[in-house]
Amino acid sequence: MKDRKKSYFKKVGDSLPKIVNKNISERSFVELSLIKNWNKIMGKEIACYCWPIKMVFSNIKNTNGIIFLKTKRGKSMEIEFKHNEIIEKLNQYFGYNAVSKISIIQDFDSNKENNQKKTIKIKDKAIDQSKFIDKINVDRLKNALKKLNKTLLK
Repeated sequence: MKDRKKSYFKKVGDSLPKIVNKNISERSFVELSLIKNWNKIMGKEIACYCWPIKMVFSNIKNTNGIIFLKTKRGKSMEIEFKHNEIIEKLNQYFGYNAVSKISIIQDFDSNKENNQKKTIKIKDKAIDQSKFIDKINVDRLKNALKKLNKTLLK
């Protein structure tokens, strides 16, 4: 009988703990707690368009940290506006001044579908508008809208 070659395939379940443990060991307890409870801490309004990436502390006491938040495209101004509210909620959650700054990272790839140019069929809309223009009783307004409609049809 020939010896069978040993298979190099492994079950995903065997490899998963190694991957998870590696990611957990790279993050601190504060970061893991923050990521796990983000929706509860921030509430649905803020949590729906931003999420924590990491936290960096300037000292061993884990105070005056910087939190890096990833935001959906176009929502960074809202984060800036709610800067103090976010810091206050985070510090209340931890029970001490854990966070003093927020660094915002915009996620430009989150809405690839929305990034594509949308074309509008102006001619179809202009034809539909002519039906409404004919119902207008004011002649001056009616004539102006007809001229505009002709311009859009060209």
